Amino acid sequence: MLFGLSELDSEALQASSERLLFHSLHLFLGISFGLALGLALALAFDLVIGLAFAPALGLAFGLTGGLTVGLPLGLVFGLAGGLAFGLTFGLTFDFIGSITVGLTSGLAGGLGIGILGDVGAGITIGLVGGVTFAFAFGIRSGLAAGIVIGLTVWLAGVLSGGLARGPLDGFLAGLGFVLGYVVGFLRPHYIPLHMTFFWPEPRGPEYRRHPATWDDCCFLPFQGLDRLLISYAEDNRRAAEREIDRLIDDAPGQRELALRARATLLARDAAALGDLARLDDTIAGLPEGKKGFLSETRELRERVHQITSAQARLDTLDRPFLREPYTALLVKEIETFEQRIAGFHPPLASEFRRAARAWLRIATQQLAEVHRHLEREPTRQVFRAGDPVDRDREAFVPRQGVFGELERQALLATGCPGLVIYGRRRLGKSTLLRNLSGFLPPSVRIVGLTMQRARAFTSLEDLLTLLADTLESVLPPGVISKTRPTDHRGLEELLATVDSYLDCEGLRLLLGIDEYEYLDRKIGEGILSEDLLAVVRDSIQSHRRLIWTFAGSHRIDELRNSPWTSYLISARTVEMPMFSPAETRLLLTEPLRYSPLWPKGDPSRPGFEPGFWGDNGIGYIHAETGGWPHLVQLAAETVVDLVNDTGRDRADRELLEHALECAVTRGDVVLRELLERESALAGEWNYLRAFSQRQAQPPPASAEVARSLRRRLLIVEESGSWRLRVPLMTRWLRKRA
Repeated sequence: MLFGLSELDSEALQASSERLLFHSLHLFLGISFGLALGLALALAFDLVIGLAFAPALGLAFGLTGGLTVGLPLGLVFGLAGGLAFGLTFGLTFDFIGSITVGLTSGLAGGLGIGILGDVGAGITIGLVGGVTFAFAFGIRSGLAAGIVIGLTVWLAGVLSGGLARGPLDGFLAGLGFVLGYVVGFLRPHYIPLHMTFFWPEPRGPEYRRHPATWDDCCFLPFQGLDRLLISYAEDNRRAAEREIDRLIDDAPGQRELALRARATLLARDAAALGDLARLDDTIAGLPEGKKGFLSETRELRERVHQITSAQARLDTLDRPFLREPYTALLVKEIETFEQRIAGFHPPLASEFRRAARAWLRIATQQLAEVHRHLEREPTRQVFRAGDPVDRDREAFVPRQGVFGELERQALLATGCPGLVIYGRRRLGKSTLLRNLSGFLPPSVRIVGLTMQRARAFTSLEDLLTLLADTLESVLPPGVISKTRPTDHRGLEELLATVDSYLDCEGLRLLLGIDEYEYLDRKIGEGILSEDLLAVVRDSIQSHRRLIWTFAGSHRIDELRNSPWTSYLISARTVEMPMFSPAETRLLLTEPLRYSPLWPKGDPSRPGFEPGFWGDNGIGYIHAETGGWPHLVQLAAETVVDLVNDTGRDRADRELLEHALECAVTRGDVVLRELLERESALAGEWNYLRAFSQRQAQPPPASAEVARSLRRRLLIVEESGSWRLRVPLMTRWLRKRA
């Protein structure tokens, strides 16, 4: 108590010299208290029993016990041994000595000798027993030992009287021992002092005076200590966290309360966050265990992770109409979380339900902000001309004919002999590979690899490492060895391992190689070897569960550096066509029909009435773009932007014409690549450029040029004349060529 009043708490005991001084003073006070208590009890015993030897015996036992008795284990065994020896010796000596001497010297002499014998025996046993247990168990707590030994004085005085003082003295002795143990070991006298720290409310700044800070032998839990620690953290967070760590490590009686305080502080930290994507990091330090609230922290973290993931997905979206369903999902996730943890133990239920209400305010604010943006956004922009389309958030239409053919080939009973997906640039090959999931049966796993990545063509080892990493991403851990293949032999072993797993599980795996022309180019440059194609051919023939799928904008006979037709002689070719009128209509009216962001049949799913595009506007866009997927997206994107810029609610023919002229400028890079850059033959570009002056012209004189233009899907033959398939290309030739 004196240490508490002097605020000499655990923070002042970091240096070894300070700690030594602390424990020395602690021991001195314990001995002094033991002596004082022993003397007081001896005097009281004198007054009640009326014997003169008790104070001296109490003083001797108090002094010896206070100096020598140590660890709690030594205390228990020392008291038990002292009790047994004292009782045996006292009773025997009293009974035999008193009777023998009484027969010879009379009642007075017998009583005097008996008393002196009891005193001598008690002193001898106390000294021997105390010294023995001191050396056996060491000094641990002078305070506890002093209290117990002081009370043992009473026990010794009672026993010294022998049987003559009867059962009452025995009962008082036992009661004294129990009280001494309770007081010395459990420290109940600290409870009233502990309660003063909560009036009128927890006084955290005064925590340094609390017994838990200066007495590390408090085995009785201080109920409410967690609230006091939390109040302490509000005043000094860093010091409170150090104290919580100390209690967890060194104070078993207060460990659970310290863990409750830590969980509460983390919950309040999470409630104060403004960024819900950081919740996982904030509560990562929640303690776990097998009992009480500790057994529920793992499940709570998993539920919080769902909220974090929803916020992370939301943060990747920039368009308000796409953010709306994710924000609504986040709100629902938090509401569900609040209800499901209601049955958890405190403090998890109380603190995290309070935190959930704070998170819900953040989520609802985000939803309100989205609604405000939607009110200012008259027409939602979902069209994108450029990168492969993400059907979750961008306009997408499935190529049903192509998907159907891929499904038939992938599910052949004898295994697929490999696929080559051919289509000119900007026809949607990469979009097809990216969105195969959901259009093929669940038994067909899908993984894609583009050869335009630097890791794919820097060296053979880099390519094989990338391939192994890609396969591992769709397979369970442990199927593929962590050691990556470095040569063709290692690749064979890798493919055999994957095929064996697929066969055991009844699965198939479609491995899509996009822009596979780069393989041919790197073989020509000597970076890759033609032996790689031999391994692929062997895999196609041997591994019936692996579906090799090559996608590119060149026919297989256009590749000059390797005999691809020989290596892929059994592969089936699937051609990517232009959009049909029905596909163009579906794209322009239901662009997000296949997005999983909205439930099936949800009326809030973005869409466009046919009238939005003007009178026969859909047919006009299809005709002007020739159904070329990239150009359809480009025209639609431009129309929506112009409608929003002009404040209209729909397009008309004038706006469509203006949009097509703008699309020529926006799409200059793509149109130049399709028309000029791919014209590699002599006279080919000049022939195309002539369409800027005329709608139709005779076929080119060069059969090779004619064959190239047909392969590039640029020409339509009508009545012996040729014209460009895509009128938008004619506009570009007139304006930009």
